[in-house]
Amino acid sequence: MKFFLKKIYYSVFSKNYNFTRTLINKYLQNKKKTFVAFSSIGGGTKYIQGEEFYDLTKKYNGIFVRDTSRSWFNHIDIKLLKKNIKEKVDFVIGYSMGGFNAIIFSSLFKVKRVIALSPQFSIHPEISEDKDFINYAARIKNWKYPQLKFSNDTKYLLVFGDSDKEKYHANLMPKKRNIRIIYIKNSNHYSMVKIKKTKKFYKLIYNFIEKGQVNLEDLSLKPR
Repeated sequence: MKFFLKKIYYSVFSKNYNFTRTLINKYLQNKKKTFVAFSSIGGGTKYIQGEEFYDLTKKYNGIFVRDTSRSWFNHIDIKLLKKNIKEKVDFVIGYSMGGFNAIIFSSLFKVKRVIALSPQFSIHPEISEDKDFINYAARIKNWKYPQLKFSNDTKYLLVFGDSDKEKYHANLMPKKRNIRIIYIKNSNHYSMVKIKKTKKFYKLIYNFIEKGQVNLEDLSLKPR
């Protein structure tokens, strides 16, 4: 009931800030590998999110995609992505909604590896018991992607905190050999915002991308 009341509210009172729903920025510097980074929800619907994981451009070509309506890929312009991303994509990365979007992207485009921090399995009210993002779910009119879809040809590294809500989404993920799930001790969904900016986390990324390895000593990690 709460979800449908919110849906009615946003259909009547929601503001249209006239943002382009899909923003794509490229930083191509003739590096050997290229990544796509999806932004999280950021600071709220009044603002366009920043480009996350920008430090990766020191080592790789970067393509940054922002889902400005915070739609969990449901409002992403796929034709625009196909038109603008012609490069071979070596890996995709994102946090929270960005992690969800990175995984969906890999089901539509050929991608070798995905690193997703604290991705939701779903925010659809009929699928997920987690109501933290119900305000955003109420704004989604057409659910093309109500839950995650994975590719059998991509290797996934999913990094979660060890709080109950983090484990809730982690436990909904498919149990497949190409999907690796690890937890960071004593952390939750929001502490990952700081963790994803640390040198240790970037070391984890480099090891996974360059060697296909995950060092559990980095960031006090533990396997599922």
